[in-house]
Amino acid sequence: SSGINAEYGGVAEDEDLGLSPEEIQQLEMENDNLFAELTAVSAEVQNIEGTVVEISRLQEIFTEKVLSQSDQIFQIHQTAVETTENTRSGNEELREAIKNNAGFRVWLLFVFIMASCCLLFLDWYH
Repeated sequence: SSGINAEYGGVAEDEDLGLSPEEIQQLEMENDNLFAELTAVSAEVQNIEGTVVEISRLQEIFTEKVLSQSDQIFQIHQTAVETTENTRSGNEELREAIKNNAGFRVWLLFVFIMASCCLLFLDWYH
């Protein structure tokens, strides 16, 4: 890994650092392990970034659907209120019609009773 030493501004291998060959080999292995671990962490970070982007996209879709449903729910509520008012008005109209019809029946009954009484009186008088 003399390339790593040169890359980080380190001293080339052939210079004496006061390290034994075993220590240099151990340091190189640690560097390789650290590099592999950082590469794995980088891949995990990229994977997490992709997941966060997907979550963000789904959150936008969810927000649009909720807002769309909010408008539809408001329209359903308005329709329900109008239907309730129409039903109440229709019931009042029916009560009024029944009341008027009852008055007409009483009037008609009165006319028939008076006509019957007149016929009885005329029959008795003759």
